[in-house]
Amino acid sequence: MDIVVWVLIVILILIILYFGICAYAVLTMTKIGDHPQYDQDPGSFGLAYEKVYFQSRGEKLRLAAWFVPRENANQAIILVHGRNASKQNAISGRLPSLAAECVKAGFSVLMMDLRGHGESEGRRYTWGVLERKDVLGAVDFLLEKGYLPGTIYVLGISLGGASVMFATQEEPAIARVVVDSTFARLIDLVEPNWKKESGLPDFFLPGVYFVWKTQYGFNLKDVAPVEAVSAIYPRPVLVLHSQKDEVIPVQQAYQLAKASPQVQLHLFEDGDHAELYRDHPQAYLKVLFEFLRPE
Repeated sequence: MDIVVWVLIVILILIILYFGICAYAVLTMTKIGDHPQYDQDPGSFGLAYEKVYFQSRGEKLRLAAWFVPRENANQAIILVHGRNASKQNAISGRLPSLAAECVKAGFSVLMMDLRGHGESEGRRYTWGVLERKDVLGAVDFLLEKGYLPGTIYVLGISLGGASVMFATQEEPAIARVVVDSTFARLIDLVEPNWKKESGLPDFFLPGVYFVWKTQYGFNLKDVAPVEAVSAIYPRPVLVLHSQKDEVIPVQQAYQLAKASPQVQLHLFEDGDHAELYRDHPQAYLKVLFEFLRPE
């Protein structure tokens, strides 16, 4: 066997090894972590609620949710958790408490589990791109319950925030959007943190982008909720963020706020990522309901 053949074999092995590592990195990026479990649900706050299931719009993924109807309420809000969380354990287990406050304020509430989280089907997450179909499935559920277009609101935390913005871009029935601790452009988080998070040199990033596009049908560089904001116009958007968010820098919130004139930005002086309601409950509720129920 001459040297040219050996060189070709070595090159082939290196290519296979390179893309094998990239594929493993993609699987790691989309793996859903363990969820800490808490014991509260809407019933903990004296609320009657239903365990319901519906399908992700355009797919056959079975999604789980808690529906908390309020008598005579003609508006409903969908609460959407973040990555590695669920309808029960988001905000360190305080999402049911937030739901109870929304019911007290006059809304019916649908608390959902995104794909692969909580009790919903699915194994991977996609930074909000496919999760938007889960949110749209929740909208379909409320429309079937008789809520009219323009009476449905969404609140998404972190990954959930990206999901609701992408969903609202497609769904005119959603009237108002609240995003809590959400990124503007995913690439701004991936590239600066790549070596630290993956343990791999930047040399592997092009391969990861290629494998991701092949596997999921879209480019990671195109995951940009900020670009959905202009499509949501003129519907109002409220952006909530901590100035000391350790996961998604506050500059991402500024990007969202600058994207369109209908965006309202409220910054909390401190607070952990995706824990704003836990860290500032009264201030959070005041800002939230002033936005949802403008005078």
